[in-house]
Amino acid sequence: MAATRGRPTEFPIKKLIAIDQEILDAVEAFRVVQHPAINQSEAFRHILRQWLSAHGYLRIRNRVSEPDA
Repeated sequence: MAATRGRPTEFPIKKLIAIDQEILDAVEAFRVVQHPAINQSEAFRHILRQWLSAHGYLRIRNRVSEPDA
């Protein structure tokens, strides 16, 4: 079977968002304390998932790849 290209099946939807420096700095500060280290996309997904869950918009599934906060 030939290799496929494109978005990873785990995260098939790509969104472009505009943020200000204050938010970027906060995300970078969050990333610094994550062990193991995570990239910006993982940080945004983690922060968004946690906020949505805390406010009742999302039920969190068990995800092995999620970093601890």
